[in-house]
Amino acid sequence: MAKTKQMEPVTSIINPNPPPVQEPLVPKTIPILEELKKAYEDYPHVYLELSLVDVDFDGTRINVNEDVDFRIQAINRGPLDMNELSLKVTGLNGTLVKEPSAIAPWTTEFEIDGEFFGNALGHNGNNPAVSPGGKYKFRPTSASSLVRDLVRIEVIGWNSDSSHLENGHTRADPDANVVYRAEVVDD
Repeated sequence: MAKTKQMEPVTSIINPNPPPVQEPLVPKTIPILEELKKAYEDYPHVYLELSLVDVDFDGTRINVNEDVDFRIQAINRGPLDMNELSLKVTGLNGTLVKEPSAIAPWTTEFEIDGEFFGNALGHNGNNPAVSPGGKYKFRPTSASSLVRDLVRIEVIGWNSDSSHLENGHTRADPDANVVYRAEVVDD
């Protein structure tokens, strides 16, 4: 007969003070920071007005395959400086676009680096930012009996800080004052 080994009873020690269960970290938000983030994200389509200016073509209508010169203007009506404004220029409905360089190719789109375009300062309605250097070009490649979209310019990036907001909106405040009062006697 095979001998069986007798097992000793297992005893467990229960810790009367177990360590607290670590709850998983749940990201919390700070509402004012979320609102500020959303305000920065919405800023370009709320305060920035982009337009093609100095549009130059022969005659009174644009012809198929005619090269049309233009500049880009940015008016920032808001309280932040838009620094290093980066833009994308896209030809629509078969329109080709070209950067100012003589060797630049005709293409369907190109980007303008913010270091080149520059800044659109806050509240610059009377002094808009206009693309520096030579003019950009577009060339429609097909005719249309209706008015149609030819070129789109969109914001693809910008930087800012709150300097203009903090420094440009600090002014005299007559409600922030002190008056010294005392009785004055005749000696």
